[in-house]
Amino acid sequence: HTQAKKSTSTSIQSSHPSISAYYLLITASQFHIPFYSSRLLPNTFALLLVILAYAEWFYGRPRCTAVFLVFTTAIFRCDVLLLLFTVGLTLLLQRRLNIVEAISIGIVTGVASLLVTVPLDTLLWSRLIWPEFEVWWFNTVDNRSGEWGRMVWHWYFSRALPKGMMTTALLVPLAFVRL
Repeated sequence: HTQAKKSTSTSIQSSHPSISAYYLLITASQFHIPFYSSRLLPNTFALLLVILAYAEWFYGRPRCTAVFLVFTTAIFRCDVLLLLFTVGLTLLLQRRLNIVEAISIGIVTGVASLLVTVPLDTLLWSRLIWPEFEVWWFNTVDNRSGEWGRMVWHWYFSRALPKGMMTTALLVPLAFVRL
């Protein structure tokens, strides 16, 4: 059993070292790094924690990956839930985590995160509040995300992606080259 566990915990870094190099290039060349590093926003903290989660994943530490993503989702950005789901599903399918481990990490980290964020935010907002739950409810259940503003249908493809990718687009040809 121990030998099987060792073989499945091989890190992405050791089996595909170029992945980490590509990730570093992509992350460093994105618009988000200089933009968010100059602002103290939940996005800033979420970005840092997601980068740490990816680093843990690349180094073959799936439990730490899950902890970072659950914590980030609960405290800073509820939309990281989509990343948590896709990365978590990958970890389960690759058998880096089993379902019991995943559920226990989710519960323990989720409860610990709530014990940090709810009292602090309740104090700051002067009412009982879990901000990321309220954001999720407002946008998803109440379907009121349009109140944040609306853009023309092509805005994401014509403005957001080009702005977000900037120099990253120059790295796309490297995806087809094996270094």
